[in-house]
Amino acid sequence: MNTVTSKNYTPTFQAYYKSPFSKELEKYLETGKGADELVDSFSKVFKLKEKNVIGAGAYGKVSKIDDYYVFKTFYSEEPKVGEIKVNSAHKFSDIKSYFGEYVAKFGNIPIMRNASADKRKYTLLARSNNQGATAYNYSLREFLSLPQRAFDTLAREFQKLNDIHDANLYYRFDTNNPNNFIKVGNSIRIVDEVDWVPCSEPNDIFSFLRIFIQHGGDKNFKKEILKKCLLASEKCQLPMSAAFEYMPSLLDDILKNAKVDRPFGAIYETLMDLRQAGLSENVRMQKVREYLDTL
Repeated sequence: MNTVTSKNYTPTFQAYYKSPFSKELEKYLETGKGADELVDSFSKVFKLKEKNVIGAGAYGKVSKIDDYYVFKTFYSEEPKVGEIKVNSAHKFSDIKSYFGEYVAKFGNIPIMRNASADKRKYTLLARSNNQGATAYNYSLREFLSLPQRAFDTLAREFQKLNDIHDANLYYRFDTNNPNNFIKVGNSIRIVDEVDWVPCSEPNDIFSFLRIFIQHGGDKNFKKEILKKCLLASEKCQLPMSAAFEYMPSLLDDILKNAKVDRPFGAIYETLMDLRQAGLSENVRMQKVREYLDTL
């Protein structure tokens, strides 16, 4: 049995309704007592899984427990309620925008924090090739309404994840599925599990831009979001060199989809020159803004 203490576990997401199960779960996380009763309690919650599904992706479904927690089941294996395993590592706890790390597992069913208490108050970033142009344009408009600081925070979270690794095992957000990024209030939150890769700094400019800039949709919306993303990337200097070296055509395609008629190589050279020019941060960012206005 794995337990954690109140010193290294603190629920940080405050919402509206907390179920009796969630209260029992948090008590267990603090004390390590009441495991059998908690498994019985979750068994009752689990029976309502189909009724409470709030999202489905390529690998599984997410069901709501209450305003604080959700659980996930996978298509690849039959879900089975079983012994509690607590995530005592909290490897990604410093990444405040990330809601995909499990708190505990009951058998093979992970419990995670709920990224949004009210389904009516969040917007998934739609997949244009799956959910269609109308849904994609709606989500673009919603994300474009966010302040610049939301994109700045997301870029910093990408950089934080680059710094977390075990030997040659590195982690990256699943940016292949834009649905993993949701607008909640004036913030962007990340759901689903992270991937692991054998290469360093995988959360780079390509992975950041590909979330928002897809085929189809309004190019004017995409161009404005592209500028916000590039500005955010420069504030924390997301990695660019490997992406430019190995995926220049994919980056050029992103620019074309955002109504930018110049190769990524030109943008790369300009931004890297500014990074290496020895300017003060304020002067560098002012020049970055001026350059982005020319796109």
